[in-house]
Amino acid sequence: MLLDTLLNAFFPPTCPVCAKRIESPGALCAECFSRLQFIHAHQPGKASAVVYDEVSKQLILALKYGDKTELAPLLARMMVNAGGSVLDGADLLTCVPLHWTRLLVRKYNQAALLAAAVSKICAVPSHPRVLKRIKATPKQGTRRERIENVKQAFALDYGRNVKGKTIVLIDDVVTTGATADSCARVLLKNGAKEIRLLTFAKAVGKN
Repeated sequence: MLLDTLLNAFFPPTCPVCAKRIESPGALCAECFSRLQFIHAHQPGKASAVVYDEVSKQLILALKYGDKTELAPLLARMMVNAGGSVLDGADLLTCVPLHWTRLLVRKYNQAALLAAAVSKICAVPSHPRVLKRIKATPKQGTRRERIENVKQAFALDYGRNVKGKTIVLIDDVVTTGATADSCARVLLKNGAKEIRLLTFAKAVGKN
């Protein structure tokens, strides 16, 4: 507690979106929080907390590339609030994996951090290494490009048993849904009972 107090005194926490000073790290200022567009209607087996816009994008970028790992619990709380029906009855959580070359550069997988934070809230166990990415995929914009990129990009990690399991796949944002679909196909092919999807943000007009 004393260390946190000293750190906050010398390095006051700021909002990851607008850089305004806030009381504690891992939070948003009231103005930026009010700008989040929460999603209330969800497809069966799929849920996202907010619309992918400039505010949620800044949060994701801060978590993903800015080493703002303290944001994971905040995003996870919103995900759990949105994904009650998706989490209900689930056997385990897992995440969309990074290729080892990208993980080496980035140092952590933001989806794994979100899965761990969601698990702490809802008590569904998190197993981040159920899947592995066996092909490094380039970043492409269109749905067709994404589908082609992620073909055969994932595999079940060695020794993992998913037979009969209801699995919630966790990611930061869903755009076209091609990555999640590719992961789901691998899990179902290996005997999983059902695959659900829970993300922090969702691109409007996409999957």
